[in-house]
Amino acid sequence: MHIEDLEALGFKQMHRVQVKAVLDFVQDAIHLAAMTDDPEILADVEQTADELIRLFGGTGVTVKIETD
Repeated sequence: MHIEDLEALGFKQMHRVQVKAVLDFVQDAIHLAAMTDDPEILADVEQTADELIRLFGGTGVTVKIETD
């Protein structure tokens, strides 16, 4: 089955509370992955979060590490 064949809701069809919950979860997952100090874990979470956001019709996720 191709993803184009799926009838699913995207962010535009979801209630704003649902969208906020998905985005909060993604934010928390990325934050926890960053706390591990393991670049492989962070990259894996970034990729999964990017795919999830795109699946719901978003533009994706990019993680940038800021150093002091």
